[in-house]
Amino acid sequence: MIFNSRWSRTFVWTGCAVLSAISIRVAPVIDSPTFWTLIMVFCLVNAYLEFLVSALFISPGKAKLSLNSPSWSSHYPTFDSKVTHIQLYHQNKTAPFVVFIHGWRGSSVSVSQRAQWFIDKGWHVAIIELPGHGSSSPLPRWNAITASKHIQFHLKSLDSILESRYVSHLFFYGHSMGGYICTRISREPEIIPYQIPLNGLILESPLLLYSNIAHGIIQRLRIPKFIRPLHMKRVFRDVVVMHPDVDVLDGLKQFDIPLWGVPSVPTLCLQSMNDKHLGRDHYNAAVSEFTDKIPFTHHLIESLSHSGARKNVEREALLLEWLEEFDSLLLK
Repeated sequence: MIFNSRWSRTFVWTGCAVLSAISIRVAPVIDSPTFWTLIMVFCLVNAYLEFLVSALFISPGKAKLSLNSPSWSSHYPTFDSKVTHIQLYHQNKTAPFVVFIHGWRGSSVSVSQRAQWFIDKGWHVAIIELPGHGSSSPLPRWNAITASKHIQFHLKSLDSILESRYVSHLFFYGHSMGGYICTRISREPEIIPYQIPLNGLILESPLLLYSNIAHGIIQRLRIPKFIRPLHMKRVFRDVVVMHPDVDVLDGLKQFDIPLWGVPSVPTLCLQSMNDKHLGRDHYNAAVSEFTDKIPFTHHLIESLSHSGARKNVEREALLLEWLEEFDSLLLK
């Protein structure tokens, strides 16, 4: 059973190590300094391992503020005792609908200018704030699988905040971590609301190889190589408790595309050419895995940065060009 606090196991093992250190001197029950020294070392090793496990379940930290505008309505549906903040711009007419999922440590503010581009063209827009971001409830141990399940649940009930009679087309737009989640959920027709097919997926500088992120954290933590197998074993212990469908034998690769997911709809990837956060590996993987499997359009944009870039002329021109390939009603 996973403790509610991310660091609970670390604290428990550290406390046991402290008690063992005290016992070396006071010798309660067993009068053997050697015995208590071995127990202390055992507890310290476990405390270190649990610290490393918790560090891999990195949390977003202090949440950024949500978008504050009278033009947008806020909705707070609940799933698994956690609140998700969804903001909606409703055009009061039948129009295309785009759902935004922002990136890591972002909020609705992070994608508000991207959303405004669609609003100016007469679209409805929703921004779903990830768990632990904006005004959404945090997760004890943040992970993309749990976050995806929250997003999936709320997508199925979007018609409760925007009636189906107002929606003509449906698109998802995912930035960075949002792109990672959109890649998975876009292939699951049972979660698509309004009883219409998902028309298209837009990925901006998406995260698509979670193993790269995990290995990067491991490198920064300077985890000794000899202890890494035991560390990953404990990480998967927690993952399997949270998500019993995860297969330990598949390792981290199951969280990379194509195993993580390949979209089943036309997809546009707008990638920062000089991505200082994720590099080019995620984009290269998308080109390798998506090309020939789906209608896939992709661009490297020199003027686009990974974060920020709330307005970008080149990105918007390529987006417009891609949308023009769809029903002309999209851009009226």
